[in-house]
Amino acid sequence: MRTVTLKIHDSIYTQLMGLLEILPKDTIEVLEDSEFPAISLEEAKRKVQNAANNIGQNKGLPLEQAFEQVLKP
Repeated sequence: MRTVTLKIHDSIYTQLMGLLEILPKDTIEVLEDSEFPAISLEEAKRKVQNAANNIGQNKGLPLEQAFEQVLKP
């Protein structure tokens, strides 16, 4: 067997996973990188927009606390 790492654009992820499902189960294993939990593009846009909107209001979290929230499972 061989191991490859792919970066898949959100727009084709579901299609790719569908294609992989038709292959024999003993020929491929899909492992997602849990170090970087996946979020949808829409969720990412919402989070960035909320953060940008709160800059002028001096709202937010200390950097350390923000990283803890982002990286928690």
